[in-house]
Order: sequence, then structure tokens, then C-alpha cells
Amino acid sequence: MRLFIFFTSLIFSDLLFAATQTKPVNPDDMVKQFSELHQQLMPIVAVADMFYGCHLNKPQQQQYTLEFLINDMDKDLLATNLSDCLGEDNLASDNALNYGIKACFSDQMSHLPESEQQQNLEQVDTVLAQLPRAERQKSFTQCVNNQTLKYLGNSDSNK
Repeated sequence: MRLFIFFTSLIFSDLLFAATQTKPVNPDDMVKQFSELHQQLMPIVAVADMFYGCHLNKPQQQQYTLEFLINDMDKDLLATNLSDCLGEDNLASDNALNYGIKACFSDQMSHLPESEQQQNLEQVDTVLAQLPRAERQKSFTQCVNNQTLKYLGNSDSNK
């Protein structure tokens, strides 16, 4: 019993010593770090959305998930794949923007039943055809922002 008390007190004193040696967490530093991670991940999410949306519209042999594209695919390969998929279009094209919006909304609706997802995506297509570019860009930016927050919480975004 004495041995147990000795080891318990030894462990407790080590924990107490370690607790007094750690620096308190500064909330401003945490916010800054989170903001930096968010800013680093947003362009990756946007490119992944554009590729995913483009990829959906073209017959491909391999299907990717957005989660894989964002978290696991090499970023240079992702950019190359997007460029290949877009063909004559570039990142600033209306097609690329529309692909990105559709993929982003698809990701946000992934929890819905397949039939409901399809119905909502058809509505997205209808709205996209009617919205001016500035509104589509604003919608895409907001969607990517929300999506980035989701992936920051679910992944190791430092790859």
C-alpha cells in the first residue's frame, strides 16, 4: 500500500509540476492560428469544388469524393486535374464558377436522401442560369467559406 501511495504522489507531483510549466493559451493566438488555417484551406476547397463539379459533368473512370480531393489529393495534381477537366475554360470562367457552386451545394446537401439532392441540384442549375455573375461569385465565396469551416473541423488540413 505504501508503494502505491508513493507512486501516486510521485505521479501527482509530476503532473502538478508539468501543469505549472505550461503557458496559458492566449485566445488571440488561437484566433490568429485558426484564421491562417482557414485562409490556407479556402483556395483548396474552391479548386476541389470546381474540379468535383466539372468531374460530375464529364464521364470519368474514377470518381472522387470532395473529402478526398480536399484532404488527400496532392494540391498540384488537383490543380492539374481541374485544368484538364476545364479544357479551354480557365478558373475565372463562368463554367468553372458554376461547377464550383454546384459542387459546394452538393456537399452541403450530402446528408439528404439522393432523390432530394437531385431535385435541389436541379433547382441550383435553374437559379445559376438566372443569376448575374457577381451574385454567383458572392454565393460561391460564402458557400466555400462555410464548407472550409466544416473541413477545418474534420481534417488535417496541413498536408
